[in-house]
Amino acid sequence: MATAWQRWAAFLAKGEPDDVKHQDATHALVVCGLLYAAMLAVGFSIDRLLAREEELPPSAWAAYALLGYWSWLVILRLRCETASVAQDVYQLMFSCNFSMPVAAAAIYWRKPILLCAQGILVAIDQVLWYVDLLGYLLTGKLPLKVVGYLLWPSTPLSRRISCIHHVLFEPLVICVGSQGQSLPILRGFLVALAQTVVCQAICRYTTPIEIQHGKELCYLNINLCYESFRDVKVAWIRRYDGAKASSYLPWMLWIWNGGNLILFLLLAFPLLWLLNYCGWSQASLSV
Repeated sequence: MATAWQRWAAFLAKGEPDDVKHQDATHALVVCGLLYAAMLAVGFSIDRLLAREEELPPSAWAAYALLGYWSWLVILRLRCETASVAQDVYQLMFSCNFSMPVAAAAIYWRKPILLCAQGILVAIDQVLWYVDLLGYLLTGKLPLKVVGYLLWPSTPLSRRISCIHHVLFEPLVICVGSQGQSLPILRGFLVALAQTVVCQAICRYTTPIEIQHGKELCYLNINLCYESFRDVKVAWIRRYDGAKASSYLPWMLWIWNGGNLILFLLLAFPLLWLLNYCGWSQASLSV
């Protein structure tokens, strides 16, 4: 007879794309809640291990604004999107979504390491948005196609109008973080690294690459836990796409975390210099 833990593990497991658990929102809500709780727990735990005598100044307005925007995004997408409810909830597991309430918590409790970690966690996605948007404005084409999913016919309008955080989140993290003594890049990276490892393990175990909705297959690939962006054509990045988890996840994790750190630094250096030059900050980058 299966134990309670075995039944719980079987319920959490992703199953097949046409599994009955994907026909309503129960499984999606549970695993989404599990991921959010895990990201908060891992983030605060590692932050506590690495913390020194430093705090962010009070910025409750930023925490409330960020949490308010995230709440609006969740309500809009769950009410307006045309895919299955399960798919809509699974989509909320992307790091660009869960990083917002975690960052709001970091701002509210004045945790500079955890806040910096959330900026690093999503840098490879959100900094490349600037490249795509600038390329589109100048040439009419998306050079990297990170934003390409917005042009897919299957992408609902609600997702297109609720993506502004991809442009504003990184500047918010850096601006609020710069009000402290420094931006703790190395310690923030270690928190983000721990979060990505746990995130990928949860997403790979609990979500399939796609789910069946009626006669249609709905593409998930949450946090790229199965393959790279479909619009990415760089062969070496896609080397282990579709491979078993033990081969693909280590490959993806070093690319993702290395890219996150490099791109966050490329954005943080000039933005922090500008803030300091304008007299809005006296912070520097630190470990």
